[in-house]
Amino acid sequence: MADYTLRQLEYFVAVAEAGSVTRAAAAVHLSQSAMSAALADLESALSVQLLVRHHARGISLTPAGKEMLVASRQLLASAADLRSVAQGLGSSLSGTLSIGCFEVVAPYLLPELLAAAAEKTPNLHVQTTEVDLADLAEGVADGTFELGIGYDLVEDPRLKRWPLFRLPPYVLLPGSHRLAARDEVDLADLADEPMALLDLPHSRDYFQSVFAAAGVRPDVRYRSTTVETCRALVGRGLAYTVLNLRAAVPTALDGHPVAAVPISGDPPNLTVVLLGAVAAKPTRRAGVVAELCRDLFANRA
Repeated sequence: MADYTLRQLEYFVAVAEAGSVTRAAAAVHLSQSAMSAALADLESALSVQLLVRHHARGISLTPAGKEMLVASRQLLASAADLRSVAQGLGSSLSGTLSIGCFEVVAPYLLPELLAAAAEKTPNLHVQTTEVDLADLAEGVADGTFELGIGYDLVEDPRLKRWPLFRLPPYVLLPGSHRLAARDEVDLADLADEPMALLDLPHSRDYFQSVFAAAGVRPDVRYRSTTVETCRALVGRGLAYTVLNLRAAVPTALDGHPVAAVPISGDPPNLTVVLLGAVAAKPTRRAGVVAELCRDLFANRA
């Protein structure tokens, strides 16, 4: 049996994430020499090189090191889960759970989830990170995040998905727009008007599919990577936009009125999903928070 310790694995993960032995040692309050010795002992115990040291340029992971990083994160999560059960005698959850969330949906879902988690599991620290869809998929797959929440727009066999709810697209118009009071709008009626596109990887392809389904080519006049900038452009009367998640108030951030109008026909919907890694066995805390997500968000319109 390999003679390694969880502490050595923690140091290895810290170095891999910091990209430098020096920075990782400082982060965990350890001397650089002690950190280097622990890493050397780990490589010796596993009989494999995990890191390549570059003089004055930090470290890089070997192919074996990249695989070991994923396995180390999973093992450390399971160890923390076991410690939590032992300390609470199975009655409560403690420790830290890392969740990645797609940056577009985060403002709409994370505050509600964190509030519910604080009430249900007060001793559990839920750590959240807002990222794009590609980084979300990679972070869940490599163990950076135990759970992920995002749109089902990235195909990745390393991920398992649990659908939460579907979101039809809608048109956001200036409050004074001629179509703002309609029950629904045909995208063809907006073909000659300027559009503000939420221009994010994967998202832009989805919006293109919405227009393609309607047989319309939009006049994309403005592009932004944030929902609120798109909403503000609409509020100023400069453009319309197409979105999926709806704000609770009919105004842009600067107070200008906007109107959300459903799109006629049967436009392609988006699905919000909960993500986990196929290769990882869910920890107890991940299972509890995943169930909480389903209770809060499943079948939300």
